[in-house]
Amino acid sequence: MSQRDTLVHLFAGGCGGTVGAILTCPLEVVKTRLQSSSVTLYISEVQLSTMAGASVNRVVSPGPLHCLKVILEKEGPRSLFRGLGPNLVGVAPSRAIYFAAYSNCKEKLNGVFDPDSTQVHMISAAMAGIYCTFLPRKE
Repeated sequence: MSQRDTLVHLFAGGCGGTVGAILTCPLEVVKTRLQSSSVTLYISEVQLSTMAGASVNRVVSPGPLHCLKVILEKEGPRSLFRGLGPNLVGVAPSRAIYFAAYSNCKEKLNGVFDPDSTQVHMISAAMAGIYCTFLPRKE
């Protein structure tokens, strides 16, 4: 694989990771808000009568659409992209390296196994994942 091909794969992986992070950022914000919410909202109450006449209140957690609506009403649409900057700093280079490593492994393994076979794709993906996981870091 030429140096130009590697650069193209690095760029494509970085762009793909960036677009993916931008598109999923609102979902991540809603998910994080739902997970970290310490306030339980009483959306509905169900009265269950017993023989003694006691009643039980049922607490229902807010759903993702309700959470999205509250975020948009109180904080505006820009708040759905909070934390995007730091996320991009990690995601773009990681996806770029993964994509380039996958392509390089795939090219090498096409000479060992049947070209573009299931084995080639699976081993290339595993090798790229291992490479990105144990990537040497400067400390």
